[in-house]
Amino acid sequence: MSEPIIVCPNCKTEIKLTESLAAPLIESTRRDYEKRLALKDTDIAKKEESLREREAAVSQATQAIDDQVAEKLLLERAKIVTEESKKAKLALQTDIDQKTRELAELQDVLTQRDV
Repeated sequence: MSEPIIVCPNCKTEIKLTESLAAPLIESTRRDYEKRLALKDTDIAKKEESLREREAAVSQATQAIDDQVAEKLLLERAKIVTEESKKAKLALQTDIDQKTRELAELQDVLTQRDV
């Protein structure tokens, strides 16, 4: 396998790229890629944190909505219970009034018979 060759851009001389010559270039390239990778890792970490914060905010908003719905349900149930109780009392009172009238009529009939 032949050694890699680079050409000088100024004098066009071919230079064999031996390990001792390539080492600084390789190291420089490696540092450059490591720096890029670190920047990308930092960027990804920031995005992940942002997503976690948004997820937490959505979770809190959902919980707040659930709490509001539960509270409204409790209020509506209490309102329905109150209304149904009033309706039942009214129906019962109407029934009692009717029975009272019937009883009074029957007592009148009995009184008239006795006379």
